[in-house]
Amino acid sequence: MTFAERIKELRKAKGWSVYDLAQKIGVKSPGYVSRIEARGEVPSPDMVIKLAEVLGVDPEKLINLAKQQKSSELIENVQKKYDDTLTLYRKVRKP
Repeated sequence: MTFAERIKELRKAKGWSVYDLAQKIGVKSPGYVSRIEARGEVPSPDMVIKLAEVLGVDPEKLINLAKQQKSSELIENVQKKYDDTLTLYRKVRKP
């Protein structure tokens, strides 16, 4: 389960809308929560803790999910850069 899926699951279990959760964590726009749930945006560690507290779950578990997702994103980005560089090198190197 991804961080985004877990947040959405917890929010729905409480019967809250995206707007409700945004208010409870102290953000002005429900779009912030939507970006987390729909686009997989990972918030700052402080906000992850705030989400955990508001949603009534262990902060360490949410932090680990967020960390796992960010690590995966970083690895994918590095891999893509190396692949792109190798592709470019092969194009330039062709006789």
